[in-house]
Order: sequence, then C-alpha cells, then structure tokens
Amino acid sequence: MSKSKFKVLIAEDDRDARKLCKDFLENLCFEVYEASNGTDALEVIEKEEISMVLLDWVMPGIEGIEVCRRIRDLDINRYIYIIMVTGKSEKKDIIEGLQVGADDYVVKPFSFQELKVRIMSGERILKLEKRLRDAHEKLYELSAYDSLTGVFNRATILEMFNQELERGQRIGHEVSIIFADIDDFKSINDKFGHLIGDEVLKEIADILSENCRNYDFVGRYGGEEFVIIVPGLKSDCACSVAERMRKAVCETPVHVANMEIPVTLSLGVASSKESGDTQEIIGLADKALYEAKRSGKNSTVKSKT
Repeated sequence: MSKSKFKVLIAEDDRDARKLCKDFLENLCFEVYEASNGTDALEVIEKEEISMVLLDWVMPGIEGIEVCRRIRDLDINRYIYIIMVTGKSEKKDIIEGLQVGADDYVVKPFSFQELKVRIMSGERILKLEKRLRDAHEKLYELSAYDSLTGVFNRATILEMFNQELERGQRIGHEVSIIFADIDDFKSINDKFGHLIGDEVLKEIADILSENCRNYDFVGRYGGEEFVIIVPGLKSDCACSVAERMRKAVCETPVHVANMEIPVTLSLGVASSKESGDTQEIIGLADKALYEAKRSGKNSTVKSKT
C-alpha cells in the first residue's frame, strides 16, 4: 500500500468504529484525523490539507450528506475524495449521496478488505489529480513567465495591468505603471556578446523584483524593456519606486564571467489618474521613457498630460 502519507479524515460518531478505522488506515501508512460530528469534520478540513474523507451519513449536528455538499462548495485548489460510509443501503440513498458529491459509497457493515480496495481506488484518482494539477501549473508557468528572466511575459503583465486598472476603478485607487529600459543595451551585446547580454537581462530583472513591494508586478515587455505595475500608488510615489530601482541598478554593476559591467536604466512613469484606458496609459509611460532617454539616460521621467 501507499507510503504517500495522504491525510485521511474519519468523520464518524461511533467511537469504537472510528478507532478501528484509524488503526486500519495507519497500518496502511495514512496520516489519520478524526471527527465525531459534522461541524468538527468541516473544521478539520479547513485547517488541514485533507485528501480523503470517510464520511458517516448520520452524525450529530450537521449530517454527512450536508458535510459532503459543503466540501464540494469549498474554494480550494485540490480535490478531496469522499467515501460515504453508512447503513443506508437503499438505491435512492446511494443516488442522493453520489449526487451531492460523494465519490464512492460503502454500506455498513463492511469488510476492511472491501474498504481497502475502495481506498486504493481513491488514492489512484488523487495521485492522477495531483499529476494533472502539477502539469497545469507547469503549463501556466510556461505560458505566463518569460523563459529567460523569470518575470512575467508581455501578455501576462499587460493582462495584470488591465485587471489592476479595473480593480482600482472599483475601489477608487490609483494604479501606476513604470517602463524601464536598459541604456545602451545594444552596445553591451556588441561588446560582450549575446550570452553575456542575456545574463545582464536576468540580473536586471532580479534587481527590479527585489526593489518592489510583494504586491507589485514585474514583467518583460520585450528586448531590454521591462514593465512594473504598482497598484495603489500615485505617480509621484511611483516615481520614488522608479528612482529606487534606477539607483539600485546604477550602483550595482553586473558581475558575469569575471567581469563587472556597469548598467544604467531609463524609466518612464504614468498613472490611471491621467487616463482610464490601458493603451493610453502605456503610451504615456512609453513617451515619458522616451523623454528620459532623450534627456541623457539614467533618469526617471513622469508623464506630463
């Protein structure tokens, strides 16, 4: 049997039956939790990452059928496999249990051999679900992140900007955006080669991320250009964030292949106060970035509307 240490909850009001099931499941290498009523069962599920529930139908307080329904209504990122364990053996009861979300149905009295087979079946499904979830997360990472720098890619960062603008409009908060471009990056590529240039891009992405708040977003817009979304900040405050990033880059030469490569940034800042349209705000930030480049580089410029 599995050594996966899946967490299994036994929700059963009969103490002796609960004890027998607990000993049986622990011998099968499961981590076992207990509840004697529906309310306690739901509390355990909220606190622990329970993978499987052996759920008695008739319990004090909230009955098993309602517990099952509430489990299926939970907003969680994993699947909980539910085996209804009950003395109710009529076909209408079995149908009702499966309709509200039970995955399997065991009628008392049962043999532990039967229970073992049903648990093994549930375990196979849980392992498959985990593999599918892991694969989905991997696909999301591949589709959402820039493969070189590890920050969000262009499509994702723009979608996040749209979402933050909508949220800001709902709650009355300003949202600012910073465009950051590495100065004279072509010269770095020409002098040191594209592999070194890639290392510079990765290092700059790290520095930008390190100088953000936990709820800011950094993305690669394209080439040597990055976008930083700063929700809840007015443009003046966003300029302070941009200046902190500029100084961090300017004061930290990139160390690669036993070389120190000085790097500077030009940055442009705009905010939702100037416009409620995504493309217009991006255009304003890009225009401010162009002004920073035109005025000598290694500087931060706020949009002027």
